[in-house]
Amino acid sequence: MTYSDFTTDDFINDTQFKLWVKQPTEGSNSFWAIFLKDNPAKNIDIANARTILKAIEEQVHREFLSQKDEDQIFIQIQEQIESEKVHRIRRLPAWLGCAAAASIVLGVMLWQFGPKNTNKINQVVYENNREKALTPLTEKINNTDKAILVTLNDGSSIFLNPNSKISYAQNFNQGNIREVYLSGEAFFEVAKNPNKPFLVYANELIAKVLGTSFNVRAYVDEKDVIVKVRTGRVAVAVARITDVQQKMSSRELDGIMLLPNQQAVLSRQEVRLVKSLIENLAVISKNQPQNLMQQQFIFNSDDARQVFESIEKAYGVDIVFDEVLLSQCQFTGNVTDESLYEKLDIICKTIEAQYQILDAQVIITSKGCQ
Repeated sequence: MTYSDFTTDDFINDTQFKLWVKQPTEGSNSFWAIFLKDNPAKNIDIANARTILKAIEEQVHREFLSQKDEDQIFIQIQEQIESEKVHRIRRLPAWLGCAAAASIVLGVMLWQFGPKNTNKINQVVYENNREKALTPLTEKINNTDKAILVTLNDGSSIFLNPNSKISYAQNFNQGNIREVYLSGEAFFEVAKNPNKPFLVYANELIAKVLGTSFNVRAYVDEKDVIVKVRTGRVAVAVARITDVQQKMSSRELDGIMLLPNQQAVLSRQEVRLVKSLIENLAVISKNQPQNLMQQQFIFNSDDARQVFESIEKAYGVDIVFDEVLLSQCQFTGNVTDESLYEKLDIICKTIEAQYQILDAQVIITSKGCQ
């Protein structure tokens, strides 16, 4: 069977195609550019396959999986993708079906090879976490109807929401690690200290940072625990029951890495941790004004690659697209006052493309422009 007869699944499993996606060279770029020119009907299949492989590669790196785990993902993805596509992708556009199915399969694989999901794990709450503290704790409770400020002696600030409480060591910042126990919701501005990681225990979830700002919502009676990152990076992991019963001195927990404008939602009943983009994204580029209204998004016959790259840098999100397919696409317009998703809607409609959010990435798919 020749490449002209390949489906998306065939491309995903082809060694030379995978090598091109992961480690492109001048020769391989030339080969596939010629192939796409001669076989325009394969544009969508190749775009979908590239999207899936790029998403897997990115996730493997961020989830700290081994090469063996990655190989097993490729072996099992074919067995999972058809059933997942039939049962869960019926409402998606045809061009996205395969990519979305692979994303779902990838989530299943990550939990198989990463944090083990027994679906029988006992729920962990504030009191369970406090019991494992090695030193006496100070507790702050917010019984008011407004957020209160709690300042720690390392310079970190915690804005504790109503009906919430936190605990931390009375000799906070004197050990090798900084630990806070949360019930409810709080926004953290953590003072940077590479030598002393800052850990937040929130029900079954653990968030680990060095210096950043983020929000954690972990009420005892809610089904989800949610972490939203504003600045910096936050590693989040599930506090498996063994971790709670016997604290890990190394604090090296399996988990996922969150970047600005990303969030992680832990389903407490399913013990499933899912990463995505937050609903209202903000401009975070270090070299740009933080006020969205002050940054200009004005384009004048700019090619689509430059348009998407400028948005990608401003919001700190990964936008995945096929440069070959979009090489002839241009956009003219002022989208300064629009939200990120409105920007994407306008741009994609103009260049006859579509976008979908998969695993905190914006996936652009297009048949190209003439």
